[in-house]
Amino acid sequence: MVSTRTGRRSKIPTPKGSNEDVVNEFHESSSSSSAEEEEDEEESVAPQAVVSSSSSSASSASDGSDAEHMEEESVVDNDEEESVVDKEEEEESVAESVAEEEEGCVGSSRLFQPHRTVGLLTTNAPYSLSPLASSSAEAFCTIPIGDRFQIVNTQKLAPVLVSQAVPGGGGHQIAHTYSDDALSTTLVTHGPTLSGDSCVMARHLTLYKRTQPIHSIAIAPNKHWNIVDMIGLGRTKVDMHGEKEGKQENATIVALFLRKEKQDHDSNTVPVVGNDEESSDDDDSDDEDEDEDCLGQVVLVLATRDGLRMHRHIRLPNQFQPTVAVHPSTYINKVVLGGIGGSMILVNVRSGKVVHTFTCLKDEGTITALEQSPAVDTLAVGTSTGHVHLVNVRHDATLFTLHHKNATGPKKKAPRVTSLSFRTDGAAVRYGIAPLAVGCSDGTISIWDLTPPPQTKISSAAAASSAAGRTLLCQMKHVHPGGVCKLSYLPQEPLLLSTGTTSNSILMHVFDNPNHTGRILRQRKGHTAPPCLIRYLHPGSSSILANQADGTDASSCQILSASRDKSFRVFSTARSVLDKEYSQGKGLAKRARELGIDKKELLLPQVVGMASSEARSRDWGDLVTIHRDHAMAYVWSTNRGAQSGPVLRQKHWNVSAMQVPPPTSAHATSLAMSSCGNFCLVGTKGGTIYKYNVQSGAARGTYPPQQEDDSANSKRKAVAGDIGRTMKSLEKSLKLSNGKVFSDVDKMEQNMVAEAKLEAKRAVKRLAASHIDAAVTGLAVDSLNRTLVSVGADRKLILWSFVTHAPHKSSPYMLPSSATKLCHVKDSDLAAIALEDYSVVIFDCAALAIVRQFGRGQSTMTKHTGPISDLAFGPDGRRLFTASLDGTVRVWDVPTSTCVDWLTFTTPPTSLTLSPTGEFFATSHAKKVGLSLWCDKSFFQTVHLDGAHPPLKPARMDDPVPIAEDEDDEDRDTMAKAAVWQTQPAPVTSPVSDKDKDDSNKYERPEPKEKGIITLSGLPPGHWKNLFHLELVKERNKPKEAPKKPPSAPFFLQWRGDSNSSNPSNDIDAEKAKDDGQEWDAAWSDDDEGETVGDEADPSNNAPDEVTGKKKRRANEKESGGDTKKSTKEPSSRILSSTMEGGSKRRRVSHYRSHLASLLEDCNAKEEGFELVTRHVATLGPSAIDVALSNLCHGMHDLEEGLHYLHLATRWLLEATQSRESYEAVNAYLHRFLHLHGHTIAGIRDDIGNTMNAMKPSTDDESERRLLLETIGQLRVAQQASSEGLREKTQQALCLLQHFSRMV
Repeated sequence: MVSTRTGRRSKIPTPKGSNEDVVNEFHESSSSSSAEEEEDEEESVAPQAVVSSSSSSASSASDGSDAEHMEEESVVDNDEEESVVDKEEEEESVAESVAEEEEGCVGSSRLFQPHRTVGLLTTNAPYSLSPLASSSAEAFCTIPIGDRFQIVNTQKLAPVLVSQAVPGGGGHQIAHTYSDDALSTTLVTHGPTLSGDSCVMARHLTLYKRTQPIHSIAIAPNKHWNIVDMIGLGRTKVDMHGEKEGKQENATIVALFLRKEKQDHDSNTVPVVGNDEESSDDDDSDDEDEDEDCLGQVVLVLATRDGLRMHRHIRLPNQFQPTVAVHPSTYINKVVLGGIGGSMILVNVRSGKVVHTFTCLKDEGTITALEQSPAVDTLAVGTSTGHVHLVNVRHDATLFTLHHKNATGPKKKAPRVTSLSFRTDGAAVRYGIAPLAVGCSDGTISIWDLTPPPQTKISSAAAASSAAGRTLLCQMKHVHPGGVCKLSYLPQEPLLLSTGTTSNSILMHVFDNPNHTGRILRQRKGHTAPPCLIRYLHPGSSSILANQADGTDASSCQILSASRDKSFRVFSTARSVLDKEYSQGKGLAKRARELGIDKKELLLPQVVGMASSEARSRDWGDLVTIHRDHAMAYVWSTNRGAQSGPVLRQKHWNVSAMQVPPPTSAHATSLAMSSCGNFCLVGTKGGTIYKYNVQSGAARGTYPPQQEDDSANSKRKAVAGDIGRTMKSLEKSLKLSNGKVFSDVDKMEQNMVAEAKLEAKRAVKRLAASHIDAAVTGLAVDSLNRTLVSVGADRKLILWSFVTHAPHKSSPYMLPSSATKLCHVKDSDLAAIALEDYSVVIFDCAALAIVRQFGRGQSTMTKHTGPISDLAFGPDGRRLFTASLDGTVRVWDVPTSTCVDWLTFTTPPTSLTLSPTGEFFATSHAKKVGLSLWCDKSFFQTVHLDGAHPPLKPARMDDPVPIAEDEDDEDRDTMAKAAVWQTQPAPVTSPVSDKDKDDSNKYERPEPKEKGIITLSGLPPGHWKNLFHLELVKERNKPKEAPKKPPSAPFFLQWRGDSNSSNPSNDIDAEKAKDDGQEWDAAWSDDDEGETVGDEADPSNNAPDEVTGKKKRRANEKESGGDTKKSTKEPSSRILSSTMEGGSKRRRVSHYRSHLASLLEDCNAKEEGFELVTRHVATLGPSAIDVALSNLCHGMHDLEEGLHYLHLATRWLLEATQSRESYEAVNAYLHRFLHLHGHTIAGIRDDIGNTMNAMKPSTDDESERRLLLETIGQLRVAQQASSEGLREKTQQALCLLQHFSRMV
């Protein structure tokens, strides 16, 4: 009887956030100790181990045979069922652990919450390919991305689903994945990463149902074991428990391969305490731990839709350390394991015995890759020495060997083989080739033809030692910098999918050339190194840009990103297909191949500064960049996505790298562009500021002006030996008066002496008002091109005249410390300056004074404790964002000079930027290649910021993840075919507690201090701003076409659109719908010719069904309690009529009224005002407000009832306007009300004018119409009075501020 042990669930506590655990670039000494403490904390809780190589999935033929065989042998016995933990208790415990993790990781930020991550595509973990059984041309791949995985459609390489984080805290990373589309489940192995290394110590297994983790167990016995590979062995039937006991369900059989690392006894290792409970679960675990010779084992796990069951443990031979495994085709219940030292064994997982130990590959290095070939009994074996052996498993013989050499030279070590894949499409068979793709650790992909050459006889010894005449079809070098992680051919397609270890890219190669070479068909790429500088495209130019707030342009969703890998990319926060890398020149790849160097060596150095202006983007380049240790600036075109325009440099600087480069003092350190887009200012290390014309690239002077470059004074220079200038000077010294010449030489000499003294004073002032031998760290130009602001490392802030290049008379202004960053707001002319003492000051360029200081002379709770890496203003200039290398971002309120939000991250932020609309702000972090995007909660819910009580603790922000993007209709149909991804859940966002939900839904209107004061509502801007653009939103969300009948619907989906249905109930429903439609059309018809009443109707003219329908309607009317007189008979026509006060008339059509109408009625009856109406509307969304207002009256035909509600609504708006509370929201409601009912009110006014001209007597209806028009007039007067009052108060405040600014 097989013994079964249920895996103990690992409850890993969430690590607490602390600034000491963050790896700071400015404090490297503390990083190693904190990482070791965190690792020890993880290891002391649950057993874990180390991971190594990638895995190979089993073929479909062997899966089916294994499933049948395992089903016959009844894998799970009754003894095993007793050891299985109850599923309901497991789910509850998992839910509790997940809730605890999310509660600990997600902070309670006042303003922001995670939105998504852009630019993160892959990690160093291999993906798993899942072809769809229903379609041979479609496949999905599951790609790990840190603590989550994403499912990518191979047709467009677009993410269609993103999972939630794995249990175990933020330090766990995914190592392997395996998806089962039939059960809609995904299995992942995960664990913490080694300190200072990207290797994952996979020790746990988690079961996902679509995106939700439902069960997690610990696989590794202790911290010395790790999961090195995971493969699937098919499916089997297992007994169910609980309510469905006695039934069976499908389960996936998964084999996990563990390796024990040899420990160095000399190292300072601390034994793990507290694992007695784990050892008591299984009697064999103690023996396994005591046996030091056992270095590998196999664990079989059964995964159902609801949980995991550990089936059995298999010990591997002593001293065998597994690295990779594969399930050979037609080998039932058997797997081949490769290990260290070229050892390879065949194991029967059902019996737990080693069937055979291979001897053909001894001393060949570590086996790193195994792949089943299309031929039976043949495997491809890749080793760490760069060799690929074709091995016959049945005969234990090597057929031939393929050798790979290092591309850099023959003396270098051969690259390690990381992945293998065989091509199986029909095109290869027609060409007579058998391609094998080999991925190596140097990033090269080699395509070999395994077909032996014709008429060639090679001995067995030669075949074993060489490639036996096999040819290399093509070799794609440096496809993935850092190494190939995983590659695989799509089934029956000439398409090769590959990912890299550190390249952060997904590539799809197609082999359709006659010479069998490949080309890139599709690709998704990101940065290979962490970004160092990010900026939204054209920030602060929202007056020109049609931004996302108006819904008319998507340019505000683009982020420019510069990385240490020398690449310059643009990322779209809306659609990942718009991501691209800016070109740095044509033919760089070809030139690099010709020179025999890497392409990176031809790229520009790392970007350290960028500036853009949208004003002249259609005429020439609108983006300028400066680079590290580089003097020249480069112009780019964002429309073309490439470097376009001249190189900004001085005339005497050499462009060629073969000549003398510009001096170090000329290296660029800061950058700014004018608002007009014509000029660019570049600051240097030596303190000189150069001015260039962006269109021509010509130099336009320096700050301060240099004599050799001062073209204005070049004509006034005296030249030695020039007689003409001497004569002119003599003539000026003589004065002619009344024909007499008077000499005033003494006075001239005095003037010359005075002028010399004045020039000396000016020289001293110019010297003081300049950055001499100090780097210019920040530049900014005002909106009118009048003033240039510069700050430097010499603590000086200097204002320059943009035209004359002369410093301001009051310059320089000495700052409290050396400046490191500068950010300027052109609307308010405020400049935020980051200082070396980790503080920030706000300088008013109009008042010429420091008006705000943040983090100076304050406690450590209200200031940064590390260097400030970046800073930025909000779109309105009221908020200042500062990022620091202490791992935090602070949000400052400029008017009140207080910190309103404090965010902390797992890694230090290196740069930040805000969207032009203010809805999002993005951050880049150290050791992360993706960009984190955060959304402002004040745009969709009420946020209360108390400046008097700044945050005392930072909010721990959970890292955002990539989200599944919407696809078109064709892609939705494709996804509907996949059972594992039938539905797309909402993107994973941070959980919100019940308290936060209550606070977000509860609306509290600010109370005015005095009656009549204009107050704002405090509602999110989206509540009332979107009321002005609802038509645009409706047009954008309008469906493209009506729904159509699916071309091939499954048998269990019946199409209801067929009129020839044989179901009687369907016929009755269709007839009833038809009668109701005809009745509705007749009620609106003006044709009264066919109407008859009582006995005048001819029953012979009506069909029997018609008569029956009329009888049913008459019976329904009698049951409904309608007041029908006996003397009046029912009409035979379809126009229903009823007698009212002796006369017959058509039935009035009733319209739907919203809750707003009933609330208006209640407030009118109570006569207590309409304040409840204002509070109710404030809780609705823009679309709900539009529906509520539109249902008050449906047009001129609805005035019989709607006129009363229009009058009540105008009274409500009049009262709200006169109170002057919630001013912006009430005006938005008024705008929407007039937009919906303006035509109706105008029609009422015209009708009253016609009635007065006809001299008809007034009725109650007409009197109410007049009251409505009078109320409308009063509303107009009240709205105009409040608007003029607000305009007058605003003008007075502006005049007062201007007066105070002049007094300074």
